[in-house]
Amino acid sequence: MTTQQDTSYNRRSYGTSVRKSKTMQEDSKQPLESSTAQPNPTNPIKSSLDSSFMNDSNHIESKHSTTQKQDKHKAQILALKHALKTDSKKAAQKEQFVLKVSMYSALILAIFGISFGIFVKSMAVIFDGFVALISVGLGALSVITSRYIYKEDDDIFQYGYVRFEPMVNLFKSLVLVFVCVYAFINALQSIIHGGYAVELGGAVAYSLCAFVFCAILFVYTLFYTRLLESDLIKVDNTEWKIDCVLYLGALGAFGVIYFVLSLESALAMYVDPLLLAVLSLMLCVSPIRIAIANFKDLIMVAPSEIDSKITQIMESLSEECGFSDYDTHVAKSGRFYMVEVNILIDKNCKISSVAEFDSLRERIEKSLDIPSYKIWLSVSFTGNPKWL
Repeated sequence: MTTQQDTSYNRRSYGTSVRKSKTMQEDSKQPLESSTAQPNPTNPIKSSLDSSFMNDSNHIESKHSTTQKQDKHKAQILALKHALKTDSKKAAQKEQFVLKVSMYSALILAIFGISFGIFVKSMAVIFDGFVALISVGLGALSVITSRYIYKEDDDIFQYGYVRFEPMVNLFKSLVLVFVCVYAFINALQSIIHGGYAVELGGAVAYSLCAFVFCAILFVYTLFYTRLLESDLIKVDNTEWKIDCVLYLGALGAFGVIYFVLSLESALAMYVDPLLLAVLSLMLCVSPIRIAIANFKDLIMVAPSEIDSKITQIMESLSEECGFSDYDTHVAKSGRFYMVEVNILIDKNCKISSVAEFDSLRERIEKSLDIPSYKIWLSVSFTGNPKWL
């Protein structure tokens, strides 16, 4: 009669323990003092060589100082990234702050666009302001989502709120695709109907101010996208990138009309709609990629990287511990990973105690190299192949 041993383990940690990372401080190296070479009027060649040597020394010292500053800056960024990676509460708070900055910035842009459009009596600028209001609504949705995805599971959502993130990102990316397609259709209709005259003056001032504003927000959100590895901020960053490119395209069209053509030229009627059509098609690429990635998360497509990694880990452990067989299941939902491992053991298994089983689980978690608050890890052991 086969002896069966079934133990299961589910882990989902949302702890706020902080691993205090020591800030690495580099010893500042003092440049070597060098005596100033006195020029020798009787030997111009020596004087020239001394002067050249001094210039090279100063250049090397300046380059070394610049390298030191860059290395120190990189060390600070890595230390901050590590601190945020190991502290879920701090990472969540920082993410929500960045999303709020993006949301309120979109509100400022919307108020500016509508007010400026009314002042210069431009329907295009007013419409642009209303489009910015849509970004405000999407930003508010991101802030709410960011608050919920780190909450612990409850009686209603017993697997937590992690599925909210890909749902929101999919919705926001589809809205961005719709904006790009709408802009392309409008541009195409304008080209078919003979284009339109571009009014310089107020439109140029608005586009320039809006471009600078969006460029600042684009750089700001890009920095925290890479630092926090947040898909919510990444979608906001894509929005600001689209705005930047569209405003830059408008400025480019104004420049072509003013410097290359003339307002009375027939070709000037087609510059702005033609440029808008090209840019809108190019800008569709990023939100489409985001939509596909989040749709895969919703239908629980196994991420190939994690799937290969857990397979390699289990192959190594099976050879070491003498497991009869194993089975793995992986899925990704936003920034969270679900990993399930079922291990078949028999009398030849080298592991027999519960402490050893727990130690094995710890090894699997560490080998995956995913922060504990971003993974739902389930490891079970059985002697019956039915449960694989």
